[in-house]
Amino acid sequence: MRVCVLAAFLGGLSAQDKPAYVLYSSQGKRLSYTALLRKAEKADVILFGELHNNPIAHWLAYELVRDLHAQHPSRLQLGLEMLETDQQPHLDQYLRGALPELEGKITLWPNFATDYAPLVAYARAMKIPCFGTNAPQRLVRQVSRSGLAALEGWSETDKAYVAPLPFPRLDSLPTYKQLDSLAQAHGLPAEPFRLAQMLRDATMAYTISRQWRPGQIFFHLNGRYHSDYGEGIAAYLRLYRPGLRLLILSTEEAPEPQRYRPPSGLADIILVVPASMTKTH
Repeated sequence: MRVCVLAAFLGGLSAQDKPAYVLYSSQGKRLSYTALLRKAEKADVILFGELHNNPIAHWLAYELVRDLHAQHPSRLQLGLEMLETDQQPHLDQYLRGALPELEGKITLWPNFATDYAPLVAYARAMKIPCFGTNAPQRLVRQVSRSGLAALEGWSETDKAYVAPLPFPRLDSLPTYKQLDSLAQAHGLPAEPFRLAQMLRDATMAYTISRQWRPGQIFFHLNGRYHSDYGEGIAAYLRLYRPGLRLLILSTEEAPEPQRYRPPSGLADIILVVPASMTKTH
């Protein structure tokens, strides 16, 4: 009898589905990939909030870009947080085929080759306009240390790499308020730390707003923090380009993706992956 019960139990375990990801609407309704694609086709700007070390998020972003391009080959634009505005000349050379690779020419994230290079290579192959949207790290670092006083030493060239100054301050947004405790935990002054984050988000939003054209679909890949709850980049986009139809996607890890319940207002679409998923770095 015990053997029969154990066999039934093990058989039940082996029969369980183990999906690599599950998609949910903001209300917690499970969605198909086709439903995601249809929603993406209707957006002006897609803010794909990823986890930087999650392979499923990177794979799904790649697949979504490929499918959007297949359906709308002349409408797609691409932007990445992982590339900075002052790197655009080298990126343009690479996209034209005048530069065989980006590595060695500009400073890249440690996981760029595995996690983001395939997307940029696809843009080159398909001639999709592609933009580095993030503020240069060297300028962000200055603000994180000295606050707005850092701007006084910037050249006109430096200022052209970021959102128009003075950029709007959105200190009251919850996600920015949360940075204060994080700054304190690292022994950093809270306000400069918060300003540095706003500089990043404002610059990414401004770059998107400047490059987007009516009828286009701008697919932007960024860490989820930069767009969760419609804040960060999304909040600045509403200032720089009111009326844009935004589709915000966030990536979550959960022990049991099939039983996930999204927090209120997190995103339009939530990509949920198993917490046990292998990390890329």
